[in-house]
Amino acid sequence: MEQTDYDVTLTTWLPDLNNITGWNSTTRGGSGWRRSSFPHDGPTRICLYAVIFVLAIAGNSLVIATLAHDRRMRTVTNLFLLNLAVSDLLLAVFCMPFTLIPTLLQNFIFGKAMCILIRYMQGAINDIITRE
Repeated sequence: MEQTDYDVTLTTWLPDLNNITGWNSTTRGGSGWRRSSFPHDGPTRICLYAVIFVLAIAGNSLVIATLAHDRRMRTVTNLFLLNLAVSDLLLAVFCMPFTLIPTLLQNFIFGKAMCILIRYMQGAINDIITRE
């Protein structure tokens, strides 16, 4: 039986680390490859994300403040609501901006470390929310 030598330094099995998120997409145009332009619905997305972001921050902050301030509100049901408000607030802060900006720019501008950290945070927050 013949032994095969494997080069353990090869990284061909790894994903392309220069395009780890897939945001650096290009399209084939008439004169060659070109970057896709800003989406036509960009201003609409920005407005809707801004409204949802502000309402999420304000509403969940009010729920947290109310439940933390009034001792009579500290029931088991309200503690579940507090947990939901905290996780929803984390979702708004850690997920919404890092989803909107790369979608609009079609490029992840925050760097490789933030790419990995944001994906971890989005997964962890999603896990917290689905457990409730």
